[in-house]
Amino acid sequence: MRLDSEGLRELYQRETSRSARGSAADCLTADMLARAAAGELNQSEREQTADHLVTCSDCAQDYRAVVSLKSWAGAAAADARVVPLQASGNGRSHLLPVEPTVHDVRIGSRWVSFYLPYTIAAASVILSFALGALLISRWRENQRLAAEINRTQLVRKAEDEKALVESRRLLEEANRRAEQESAARRAAEDELARREAVARSSSRPQSSSSSRLAPDVNVPIVDLNPQDAGRGEENQKATTIQLPPGTDLFTLILNLSGDDASRSYSLEVTDRSNHAIWTNRELRKSPYNNFTVALHRGSFPAGEYRLKIYGLRDGKRQLIEEYAIRLVY
Repeated sequence: MRLDSEGLRELYQRETSRSARGSAADCLTADMLARAAAGELNQSEREQTADHLVTCSDCAQDYRAVVSLKSWAGAAAADARVVPLQASGNGRSHLLPVEPTVHDVRIGSRWVSFYLPYTIAAASVILSFALGALLISRWRENQRLAAEINRTQLVRKAEDEKALVESRRLLEEANRRAEQESAARRAAEDELARREAVARSSSRPQSSSSSRLAPDVNVPIVDLNPQDAGRGEENQKATTIQLPPGTDLFTLILNLSGDDASRSYSLEVTDRSNHAIWTNRELRKSPYNNFTVALHRGSFPAGEYRLKIYGLRDGKRQLIEEYAIRLVY
């Protein structure tokens, strides 16, 4: 990309400014700038000043302002050394030099002579340098205040970003706690339902020594095979078991898909949420390579259940078969 003179000037000012360097400690003082404009520096000071003006656009701008004030003071001094004179011949006015007027002033016990035009010129020069120093001081103070405001804004921005990150963290923590509380509440509700089912099962009337329960007739018997239940699938198809009205007891025959030589067996019945609601560790396999279990209608409300057979092998409990049923009353 090609840069014109204006672009180069802006690039120089931006790259050599005090804000770009980050510090104004090495900048020229107002007194040094005034002496440089008046030509009162020695050789070493002139070289140091020139080197700094090349690398600091802000000090270079201050130096140009002081030099312009010096030019204005010089013009004022020149005006003080001439007076207007009206010519009688052609009507034109001319500015002619006049001799400086001597004024004697008593200072203490001495009389001191002053040339009034030179005094005015010297006062103008001194006033211009004083104004230049004041302007430079004010301008540098404004730059310092602007830099301080920028730093304050950056600090506030960083604090706001930190507060935003902390708010997001607290919100995520609150959401995580809400999810944990919801999961704990669901687990508590499922545990309460399981205990209620166990309580209903244990509240059935027991036989006494003086009376016996009457035999049940027309007890439904349902054969269940692992392949019917879609064994091994996450959402396996359940076998629907519909009981006639008034039937309390029904028997399930749990057939194995193959021979198994586990030392012992256990049966676990879970609900649709996979929470165990009944467990028996005394399950025995019949000579026909199957198991039988009788369930009471009052202990298992209508709905879906899973029956899981576990075998003990080498001291480890392993799942052998799984059956899915749907009870319809």
